Amino acid sequence: MPDQTETPYEKNTRLQYEALGRFVEQFEMMVNEVREISLERLLEGLDDHQKGGLIEIAFHHSVMTAKPLFDIMRAILADALNIPAHPHYKDRAIFKEVLGHIEKEYSFLYNKRNDLLHGTWFIGYYYSQDPEAAEFILQRYKTSADGLIRAKKLPKNAHELLSLADRCSEVRTWLAQIEICFTHAKVNISEIFEKNGKEWLLATRMTTLPKK
Repeated sequence: MPDQTETPYEKNTRLQYEALGRFVEQFEMMVNEVREISLERLLEGLDDHQKGGLIEIAFHHSVMTAKPLFDIMRAILADALNIPAHPHYKDRAIFKEVLGHIEKEYSFLYNKRNDLLHGTWFIGYYYSQDPEAAEFILQRYKTSADGLIRAKKLPKNAHELLSLADRCSEVRTWLAQIEICFTHAKVNISEIFEKNGKEWLLATRMTTLPKK
């Protein structure tokens, strides 16, 4: 319970740290959804004794970061859908398109997450010259052939961090719907996702990615 006597500076500083934590939590939940989909597909048909923890070892290794996990998941699903006997064989092109749409938002989020966790944070008015600490300063540099490049469009307040967390949650929802379609023969992917021009929508919520 927040202290009712806290100053605006104390309140804003607390909210910024809390928002960063919520984004990191939702990002990892999103990545875990990718990991779980892959594990379910690889272990399909095995009994509990065979499953054990063997596959978990590979998917929880430190090299298995957000991007390779997504690439592996998409390849596993695509390979299974290319089997003519698969219940959703005729819809494999739709799965490919929807996963490609999800990948764009997923890529944005993991790049943003890297900027946030590998950046240098300055929270508090001592650095921003804002006595209420309503905003923070985040510095993130990358090297290139042209020299040092500063990352652009980084969040500057708790609201923007929470917006990123919300986007992670929405991607996780889309991935869960993909899993439902894939594992249930009678669930038609075209009933869950629909295309409006060049944009895919989650039909049950009429939202696209990024969430608007």
